[in-house]
Amino acid sequence: MKKILSLSLAAAFVLAAGAAVPHRIVIPDIEGYKTLKGDMHIHTVFSDATVWPTTRVDEAVMDGLDVIAITDHVDARLQKYKNKGIMQADRDESYKIAAAAGNTNDVLVIHGGEITRSMAPGHFNTLFVYNCETIGNASDAHENHVDAMRAGLAEAKKQDGFLVWNHPHWERQAQNETRWYPEHTALYDEGLMQGIEIYNGFCGYSPEAHRWAMERNLTLISGTDAHHPLFLSIDYKNGALRPVTLIFARERSLDGVREALEARRTAVFADGTVYGREEVLQPLMKALFEITDTQYSEKKVTLHIVNRSSIPLVLRKAAGSEKVVFPRDMIVRPFEEVTLTIYGPDNKRPIGLSRFDVNFEVLNFFVDAGKPLIHSLHFELPVS
Repeated sequence: MKKILSLSLAAAFVLAAGAAVPHRIVIPDIEGYKTLKGDMHIHTVFSDATVWPTTRVDEAVMDGLDVIAITDHVDARLQKYKNKGIMQADRDESYKIAAAAGNTNDVLVIHGGEITRSMAPGHFNTLFVYNCETIGNASDAHENHVDAMRAGLAEAKKQDGFLVWNHPHWERQAQNETRWYPEHTALYDEGLMQGIEIYNGFCGYSPEAHRWAMERNLTLISGTDAHHPLFLSIDYKNGALRPVTLIFARERSLDGVREALEARRTAVFADGTVYGREEVLQPLMKALFEITDTQYSEKKVTLHIVNRSSIPLVLRKAAGSEKVVFPRDMIVRPFEEVTLTIYGPDNKRPIGLSRFDVNFEVLNFFVDAGKPLIHSLHFELPVS
């Protein structure tokens, strides 16, 4: 009986270990920078969520993330378990616990918090701060939501915080339209807004926020805004990936992350789509879109395209390639290798060109709201 029980337990252990398959997001470095994957908006049990801070680090490890920001609500009314008398802790405790776990698991943890007020101005994250108690107290000292936000952000700015407007399109605060209010202009002009969340795990992508980021030179940010364990909201079983902020950093460190945010070297990867500035998406495309085994002949050019990432590539023939023939629509799935053959207008005759370009619209890479990236390959036929 003991032997049977031991075998049963061993089998259960193997099954459990097999079930815990990491859903790691793989994206290559770009030239000159390390590509770091981050979640810049996460909550824990120390405000109004149900997850212990160490679990957020475990989730990051499972998903292949490099950095997370702990952004528990700093408002006294949202310190849920503290208000119930279940725990006594200051507003920095969740960061301290997560940071210790991050050190053990090689995950960078940003000290942050979220100031939560009615629209306008809404909700803001304060990243890279060191004392959420003083930020929360400064905000809580005001009943008027505009004054409360300005006071909290001003205190965060004193701590050299990086300030992000969260989910401008959240339906509870943008019931009928996504608007930039005069209050946001005032905060922006006062240097109290440096980034904007263009993708949020609850309400998805905001083209308005993307456009504002481009117009006002704001850093593009994404976050799950997770309040519950991520497996409850992300369909890992069917291959879904969590939304991430891609951070193109000079080094893998908190200083490297901060410098990249300030330099606006970020993009957002969510739901199989990438959003970012062209100056970062072009080198990203070059890094993950590898060309191998190019073969030239009189009538055609054949090559292999290898996708080196977790990002699917949805391609469509773009203007400037009218003199050559190749598939007008292609999808190169993550880690897939496909063969591309390029002909002249008549595949039975020589191409008749010494050089030509193959141009693609990358339909799931957006350099602005509604504007896909154009990626080009240049070919020069060898002289015979």
